[in-house]
Amino acid sequence: MWLVHVVLCLVLLAGLMGCAAGAPAGYAENEIYVCGGKEIFVIDAQAAREDPEARVWSWTPADSPEIPAAHRSWFRAMDECKPVLGGSAVLGCSSSGGGVVLVRRSDKKCLFYAAGRNAHSAELIGEKLLVGAFSFKSDELRLYRLGSNALAAKSVWTMPLYGAHGVVWDRARKVLWALGEGELLKLSVNTGAKPSAEVLAKWKLPSPGGHDLFPLDETHLAVTVGRGVYRFNVEAETFSPLPKLAEQANVKSVSRHPGTGQVLYTQSGPQGWWTRKVRFVGGEPIVLGPLKLYKARWNAPNAFSYAR
Repeated sequence: MWLVHVVLCLVLLAGLMGCAAGAPAGYAENEIYVCGGKEIFVIDAQAAREDPEARVWSWTPADSPEIPAAHRSWFRAMDECKPVLGGSAVLGCSSSGGGVVLVRRSDKKCLFYAAGRNAHSAELIGEKLLVGAFSFKSDELRLYRLGSNALAAKSVWTMPLYGAHGVVWDRARKVLWALGEGELLKLSVNTGAKPSAEVLAKWKLPSPGGHDLFPLDETHLAVTVGRGVYRFNVEAETFSPLPKLAEQANVKSVSRHPGTGQVLYTQSGPQGWWTRKVRFVGGEPIVLGPLKLYKARWNAPNAFSYAR
């Protein structure tokens, strides 16, 4: 019976990913996902230093005919770009536009999208569910079903979370981590016929302004706040300053490469919410101006969702 179950799961996942020969692009050592405006794109870290306009891959809403023209404005301000499904797809969010989208990289097909004001982060939970964090004036977490009816999807469960900004699915521990304006939550998720989630524990942030939540390694989450970046040890349940970034303000995203250990981040400046640089701890930034950039992520597996 267990073998039948495994086979069925693989078939379902293959259908979602479009796993025909040569379809999935997969992870790549030097690739970085970047988002800002209506575009999500991929750069090669070395090539982009020589040519700031070089692209490995790019997507805008118009590239996916599955998204009606009337809905494309939902994705005019992309503020999340997570590689998922083994690197064969990217999960994006748009804040001021107001939406969540899952796009297959090989052909830019939209596999899922939903509306939601101030969408700031999203995550896949297995093959059946997607969770989104919707910040101010929405202030909640939402669960959605994945599958054949996942276009212009409606949420199947919601929970208030003031200033919701980040979500990470912890596959090894089978819990969901969620970041709000002033607190970090740990939740259990019911993936059955009536999906829901329940808060198991919560912690007050060391400083207000919770913004980005992303795995650093197998036991630590990076947590950015209004001023500063922290590590949260999920086993010891403690916060500690993240070296080199502890005093930095307005850090919008942090991503650590699991192979090289290189940490990249984006940080807005006095000009507003955006930046023109992808920065590196201990390295020189990549300048991609005149674009207005928001977040950047390595095209690599993260230690909570994929490594085990």
